[in-house]
Amino acid sequence: MKTLLALEANPQANIAAADLTLQIKALFEACPNLCGFVVEDLSGLHGDVDPYEGESRFVITQVSFGTPFSQGDARMVCSVIVGAISELIAEQPEPYELLRGRTFARTLH
Repeated sequence: MKTLLALEANPQANIAAADLTLQIKALFEACPNLCGFVVEDLSGLHGDVDPYEGESRFVITQVSFGTPFSQGDARMVCSVIVGAISELIAEQPEPYELLRGRTFARTLH
């Protein structure tokens, strides 16, 4: 489990964490039926040490929805998730370390 304690020593990581929080919050607001998803590192899935030579490669798994969704709608939401995360990583590499292996879930208040 990743904690925020490691972020305190790195101001750039604090900025990345704040950007990540805003992006994830925006994702859940844009996709009201989305309940959660997991971001996994592709190197762990392939069993290779680093098959992509340092590139930030990820896959979205365990996407869940509150109510049944058509396959087309589910693919669209998955594309939105991948697009948002890819954009965030392209802008700054720090969020990738915060994303790997994380589960993101909608919070209900």
